[in-house]
Amino acid sequence: MRRVSKEVLLVDSEAIKQIHYDREKRILLVWFQNGMVYSYWKVHVRLFQRMRNSYSIGRFFNKHIKNKYKHQITTM
Repeated sequence: MRRVSKEVLLVDSEAIKQIHYDREKRILLVWFQNGMVYSYWKVHVRLFQRMRNSYSIGRFFNKHIKNKYKHQITTM
């Protein structure tokens, strides 16, 4: 069975444009509509899967990821 190591999802959200997840490094990248990119470290794959499958990715992000993981902010 082939295992996906990286995922990119386009998001239909007022705040979030897209999310990227690297399973090997456990890094979640969140691209915001304003051009900011946040890198979150040590995000478990199960949490990413729950985020990906949630009804509102923005609401899930605010409740379970924002201010809970170490991160770095960059602009693109």
